[in-house]
Amino acid sequence: MAQAKSSTSSGSASVEDLAVQIETLKGDIAGIAEILADLGTEKRAQATARVRDAASEVKAHGEQHLKDAQNYAEDLSAQATDAVRRQPAMAVGIAVGVGFLIGLVTSRR
Repeated sequence: MAQAKSSTSSGSASVEDLAVQIETLKGDIAGIAEILADLGTEKRAQATARVRDAASEVKAHGEQHLKDAQNYAEDLSAQATDAVRRQPAMAVGIAVGVGFLIGLVTSRR
């Protein structure tokens, strides 16, 4: 970083010293700005990687839940099909009853 130099000589020497110090400060500030830019780029890359990892993890969990739900629906469908095959008269009676109830509910406006 820039260091202050004391000068007890003429005023022009002080102005020259100040000009040198200002140039040194400009270089130091440019170096700091470059370091901060590099740090920002690195942090952005890390954040992007974390978001991508989290998104892929969420996607994998979502796909697993979808497969589980599909399997559950297939099991329920198989159970309903078996119940209808074992007791077709009861299945028809239930369907008629549900249809009658839906008709009652929708006709009351």
